[in-house]
Amino acid sequence: MRVNYTTYDLRRSQDSLNSRTHADIMVLSHEDQGAGQTRAHPYWYARIIGIFHAMVQHTGRHSQSSEPQHMSFLWVRWYGRDLKHRAGWNAKRLHRVGFVDSDDPFAFGFLDPQHVIRGVHLIPAFSYGRTGDLLQQNSIA
Repeated sequence: MRVNYTTYDLRRSQDSLNSRTHADIMVLSHEDQGAGQTRAHPYWYARIIGIFHAMVQHTGRHSQSSEPQHMSFLWVRWYGRDLKHRAGWNAKRLHRVGFVDSDDPFAFGFLDPQHVIRGVHLIPAFSYGRTGDLLQQNSIA
């Protein structure tokens, strides 16, 4: 999948995303400022598990056309922000993210490719070690 974006110096560029080599993306968040939050984070982050294309036929009372239409969508696993970690401009630290626990009903989802802002490079924190606790044993993800 390719995503066009504008660089910091107002030039056009393109990211090439794929689920094997460059799979991390960012989208605009849909968070409201909640109680106790000083400011909602502007982005959500996800890892692409699969890129799918399908011919979809809308049926039913409110469908306007019975012709099949091409539809593209992404299957993603969401990252969650570590809210206990002080981060941002004032803290002079980058935000910390990690996979959402697979037991959470919102850990996985489908996403319209048009909502992807661009690919991101997440820096692994190897000092924290590895865990297998966030994904079930027999998961296809």
